[in-house]
Amino acid sequence: MAHEYRRFAERQAKGHSPVYEALCVAIASDERLLALLHALPPVKRQPNLLLAAARRLGAPLDSTGEFLTWVVTRWDQVSSLMLARLTQTNESARCATLLPVLATLPQPLALIEVGASAGLCLYPDRYRYFYDQSQPFGPADSPVILPCRTTGPVPIPRQLPDVVWRIGVDLNPLDPADPEDTCWLESLVWPEQTERLQRLRGALDVARSAPAHIVGLRS
Repeated sequence: MAHEYRRFAERQAKGHSPVYEALCVAIASDERLLALLHALPPVKRQPNLLLAAARRLGAPLDSTGEFLTWVVTRWDQVSSLMLARLTQTNESARCATLLPVLATLPQPLALIEVGASAGLCLYPDRYRYFYDQSQPFGPADSPVILPCRTTGPVPIPRQLPDVVWRIGVDLNPLDPADPEDTCWLESLVWPEQTERLQRLRGALDVARSAPAHIVGLRS
């Protein structure tokens, strides 16, 4: 467990989130918290899940010592949230990499996404795109603008796909109109990722304005 958190700090958080890097290094050395994590099912011990749950409940992030004490003291609340939730990051920016393919398919399109979370990747026709130095295109009033750099012979699209039907499936679908679900999605965004948080909030606005049908499945 200590190795997993130390590896997360060194390979994932380093260079992207100084806050999470410091916290995970501290967790890896805290026998109290490691013992509590060991009591959880293996799939629920992951760093992103612990950090998101702690943030959602208001854990202090500025001091590793205060963070560790806060989590251990409130472990019943933190572990309950970890058991109830999944790390369902929902990154609308993925649409920028999908659009070149979607735009070349015979139109109109019906979209089905497996592992849809809140369904934010089901709206490639509702976002605005900016590939390299080309002119942006897409709805001018979209709250989501997706810049994308390309290399090689990418077929950069000049128009949006015509999406006439969209549906998502997920083990635990999230509702963009549910305050608890949206707060959880925001908690999964790392502290320093302000642009990503802004993009998430814009995509949630899009999803609330035209709700997609998300089907829940059980494992």
